[in-house]
Amino acid sequence: MSPRTIVEPHHTRGDLYLSCDVVIVGSGAGGATVAATLAEAGHDVLVLEEGGHYATEAYTANIPEMLGKIMRDGGGTVAFGRSPVPYLEAKCVGGTTVVNGGMCWRTPEKILDEWSERGLVDLGAKALDRHFTEVEETINARHQDPGSHGGVNDRFYEGATALGWKLSRNRRNQVHCVGSNDCVTGCPSGAKQSTLQSWLPRFWAAGGRLHTHTRVEKIVTRRGRAVGVSGTLLDPYKKRRFTVRARAVVIACGAVQTPLLLQRNKLGRECGHVGKHFTIHPNVKVAALFDEPVNSLRGTHQAFQCTEFIDEGILLAPGAIPLGFMTAMFPIFGSRLAEKLRRDHRHIATGGVLVDDFAEGYIKTLPFGIPLVRYDVTDVDQGKFVRAAARLAELYFAAGAREVYTAFHHHAVIESPDAIKKLYADPPRVEDTEYFTAHLMGTCRMSADPHDGVVDPDGQMWDVPGLYLADASIMPGTIGVNPQVTIMALARLVAERLDARLGRGAGAHSVSMARPAA
Repeated sequence: MSPRTIVEPHHTRGDLYLSCDVVIVGSGAGGATVAATLAEAGHDVLVLEEGGHYATEAYTANIPEMLGKIMRDGGGTVAFGRSPVPYLEAKCVGGTTVVNGGMCWRTPEKILDEWSERGLVDLGAKALDRHFTEVEETINARHQDPGSHGGVNDRFYEGATALGWKLSRNRRNQVHCVGSNDCVTGCPSGAKQSTLQSWLPRFWAAGGRLHTHTRVEKIVTRRGRAVGVSGTLLDPYKKRRFTVRARAVVIACGAVQTPLLLQRNKLGRECGHVGKHFTIHPNVKVAALFDEPVNSLRGTHQAFQCTEFIDEGILLAPGAIPLGFMTAMFPIFGSRLAEKLRRDHRHIATGGVLVDDFAEGYIKTLPFGIPLVRYDVTDVDQGKFVRAAARLAELYFAAGAREVYTAFHHHAVIESPDAIKKLYADPPRVEDTEYFTAHLMGTCRMSADPHDGVVDPDGQMWDVPGLYLADASIMPGTIGVNPQVTIMALARLVAERLDARLGRGAGAHSVSMARPAA
């Protein structure tokens, strides 16, 4: 990698004035995919990332340190509602692909059929197949190496098999994952093929440039057309500004930050959909105590999923989480965390249940630019959570668990298989449940009708020519599976359409008027 392809604040002096064919805001699943695709097509592409760049050796299991470095608001992001839902949102080169669990699933065909029937014909399974294939090859979507699953996955597999429940084997974007279970704080071995390890090297090899610590605040328009962006360069030593002039602008900040940026710029108001239709695939965690050690800090994050109840909108999965997160996930550990974990942590396996939600929340910018993220878990979905947690408890007992821990305050411990029925007899309320999510989608959805969404089938905003969106915000609806492959496939589609409009190899050469550092 050329040292000039990543530009940090200390590499320049003064305000920055740049020009390019395409400026892309965000370097995660959507932004990096668009960047690589357009750069390889011969366009001059500049990526702006609000966070910093961290090499593989910078990622550690020191949770407070890593949350401060790579997570937005130090990992304190939360959707408010009947019960708050914490969510993952990274702020670093590679975006949330750096901190996710790496699962790789294509959008289910029935979902793509629904989108196609709504007029988005290019989102059909056949049309997107080549994009899915390119994504899977680029990010190395593959099964875990034999022997690297770890005890958490093994216990899950044993329980599901004992009950005769259907299992699917996960593919993850990894190359010989060593099974350190540090996904959420960044992969310390470089095995996880985040965009930092996959799409961005292709982007740099094609001559692309990336500027870190650049907070985009304004989308510059001229006669109603997007012609660039401007904002603050996050230099700790001096307040500085940057301005980028471009033939096209791509916003890829994710399902939360993208609508907030549009709202702050008063763009997309005519359609009335910016920030609406927010879906999150909420989930709750379940844990089990075994007599034999499972050593949850060894093995992969998630090697299997149980699809026995997928027609009910319920997915069961293993998923090791760092011990430091257990207080937020399980009420029982909040009161006696030190004692419990000191004695039993090697014997505890964690997992979770994901519900394919049909409720919708919203993203809104309040006065003074304060963001509000709102999502209410519905009673219908809560019923699914209760059934799903009961099923997962059944699975763990079938695998030999001594007791099971839930995310429900009034049913924090299930002592035996017979005690599972307490969940049905006295169903826990939404307000008494600890939720979590890493899947944020749909706040600037793609549509075939300008009155029904924010962007057209090419990814261009209906009412702002030259302004494209390419991240989870444009997903037309919930998909029921981990979304990173879907995001990347849609980003490839958007990039190809933009390439066709610009003309291949347009190559408007970049000019920097910043004074170089001495």
